[in-house]
Amino acid sequence: MNLQQFEHLLAVVETGSFSKAAEQVHLTQPALSRSIQAMEEELGAPLIDRLGRRKDLTPLGVLVAARARRIGLEVSELKRSAALLAGLEMGSVRLGMGPAPTAVLAVPLLRHMVERYPRIKIQLSGGPAELQLQSLRARSLDALVAHRRSLPPHDDLSVGLLPEMRLGFVCRKGHPLLDSGPVSFSTLRQYPLGASGIGLSHEAVQSLNSYFGRSVHFMDAIQFQSDEASCLLEVVRTTDAVFFGAIEVARSLMDRDELVELKLTRPLRLTSQFAFITLEGVAETPALKVVQGFCAEHMRDR
Repeated sequence: MNLQQFEHLLAVVETGSFSKAAEQVHLTQPALSRSIQAMEEELGAPLIDRLGRRKDLTPLGVLVAARARRIGLEVSELKRSAALLAGLEMGSVRLGMGPAPTAVLAVPLLRHMVERYPRIKIQLSGGPAELQLQSLRARSLDALVAHRRSLPPHDDLSVGLLPEMRLGFVCRKGHPLLDSGPVSFSTLRQYPLGASGIGLSHEAVQSLNSYFGRSVHFMDAIQFQSDEASCLLEVVRTTDAVFFGAIEVARSLMDRDELVELKLTRPLRLTSQFAFITLEGVAETPALKVVQGFCAEHMRDR
C-alpha cells in the first residue's frame, strides 16, 4: 500500500462514486478501480461494498479509511514541519564547547539566537573533549567546538577548521607590569601565571621555551589552571595574576578596559586553532548551519 492508494480510497468515500472519485484524483475509472482492488488483494478482504449505487465502506474499509485520514494528516504535518525548519521557525541545536570557545562564543551566540531565531532551541554544554566526542558519536550532541589538537585520528568526523587565534598574556588594568615596558620572562615569573585548559600542547610549550630562552621551562611557571576561563579571568581582574591563552577569551573585559594585553620584548607569533566538528555523513539542519556560520564568524581575532 502507498499514500496514493489511501488518497484513492478516501476519494471514493467522499464522493460515493468511482467515476466522481476518478475525476477528483485525475485518473480514469478503470485505473482507480485497479488501485482499490490492489489494496483489497493485499489486505485479503474487500474495502468497498459494490452492490448499491452508492459505494459504502465495509467494516474493514471503515478501519482503513480512518487510518488513511490520520496518515494524511501526519504527512501534511511533516510537510509543514519541513517548511518551518527550512524557514528557521523551529528546530534545536545541542552544541558542545571547550573552555576557550565557551568564553568567546557562549554569550554572543545565545544572544544572537534569542534575538534572531527565538523559536530555535539551543543547548550549550561543556566538559572534557573526550566526553564531548563520545556524546557527539552517541548523537546526544549535534556538533562541538574544540581545539584541533584534542581530536583523535578519525574517519567518522567532519572537521571544519576555524581561523587561527593569537595567544598572549593579559593582566588587570593598573598592573605593575604595565609600567615596566616590554616584559621579559624573568619579570613575568614574579607574578602568578594562569592558563585555561588542563594543559598546553607540546608544540606551544616548545615555542614558548624557544621564545623566552633555552633555560626556560614554561610549564613550571604556570601556577593555576582551570577549564572555566571566566574564573581565571576574574582572578586576573582582581589580583596581580597574569593570564596566558587566546587573547579573544579576554576580549569582553578588555573592551571594558578592565584587562590589558601585556607587551613583550618582541612579538610572540603563537596561535591556537579550533574546529567546528560534526558527524560525517549526517545532514546538517538549517539551524545547525546558522550556528556553524556564527561560530566561524566570531571564533577569530578581532
